[in-house]
Amino acid sequence: MTRCSEESVRSSSDATPAENFSLDKSTASAVYSLLDAVDSESIANEFDIGTHSKTHDFDNHVKIAVREGINPSDSLAELQETTATDAAMEKMASSTFSRYTNDRDYRAVVRTMFELLHTPQLYHQRAVQRKRLQQLTRGVVATDATNLELTRSVVVSEDFVGDDEQAYEIDTDDGGIKLHLAARVDGEHKHPLGSTVTEGQSHESLQFEHLYGDVEVFPDLDSPIWVFDRGYTRYKRFCGFTDIDDDFITLLESDARYEVCEQIQTVEVTEEDETRQVRDDRIELADTGEQFRRVVLETSDGEELEYLTTLASSAYDPVDVISIYTLRTVIEILFRELKQYLNVENFHSQSLNGVLFELFSALIGLLLIQWLRQRHPMRGGVPQAIQEVRKHWNDTLGSVG
Repeated sequence: MTRCSEESVRSSSDATPAENFSLDKSTASAVYSLLDAVDSESIANEFDIGTHSKTHDFDNHVKIAVREGINPSDSLAELQETTATDAAMEKMASSTFSRYTNDRDYRAVVRTMFELLHTPQLYHQRAVQRKRLQQLTRGVVATDATNLELTRSVVVSEDFVGDDEQAYEIDTDDGGIKLHLAARVDGEHKHPLGSTVTEGQSHESLQFEHLYGDVEVFPDLDSPIWVFDRGYTRYKRFCGFTDIDDDFITLLESDARYEVCEQIQTVEVTEEDETRQVRDDRIELADTGEQFRRVVLETSDGEELEYLTTLASSAYDPVDVISIYTLRTVIEILFRELKQYLNVENFHSQSLNGVLFELFSALIGLLLIQWLRQRHPMRGGVPQAIQEVRKHWNDTLGSVG
């Protein structure tokens, strides 16, 4: 399956905060306010949407798909009724939505998502949000992948296969599709930054370079710290990090071969009346000729967790390394929110293009919910925010909180 991502476009770094939301506007209008900042007309033209019709209706189409991601309908008929009764959307027949979603290039929605991420408003949000670890001065980006189940078979058209291959189907028992994601995880809000989609059996390590390229274009994420699990273990990749300004932290594989070059320090950590040792060494990975830092934490059951990193011991003590790596769990929380509260598995479409159109629309929905939470005080986390938005979609924003 081809890579399902589009290179981000650079945005001006002259970010300024948006005005506070007017409480007498509808919740729907507040959710869509950031989406309205994106030039959907240009995106539609770029991907030849509506070339042969007088109106392409791309803006309304995306809004409906985003609304569907936030509050999924049980059927296309119910979706049609929703467009007729819910605020900030124009009515669209179920057959029209189905045809548009299956036929229109999903990459237009990917581009829309990246345009959103590069708006001055989200640039500003990333810049001012409080860090989860107070001592952090750099952004932390996590990569991970999750499998999305399919409730119906999906046709992979010839647009997604090579010249010598034929169209085929992904059946419901074929492992579904796999969403690969890079996300900002050091602040209050979990921002997806780059995405690719592959067949369910694909290995996540092969997608790292694509995700890295997506994140690299963000000017406010200069020199981030990357955190990833053992699924991304490649010694050649580790060695590449020693030549650039970025750093990484990952778990060292249990069967990794290395030689300890220097014992830097051993510290004790006390939590809940339990004291454990943390060792800090410099090692040389076998067959690489490169030296890395290894931090070893004794677990409560007597085992050891080994962290491999390029972070300098002069700037980050061993406990800092462990604390930064724990931020990786935030991307797992993001996946759980997508699966449990947004429509990222129960797709209406039966073509891969349509499924990807719906998937990236749901990701946009998550971004808009995060944006709303930052601009308008709301109790609880993302799940409660989604419930409040669903409940008060047609009400004034003042009723949401």
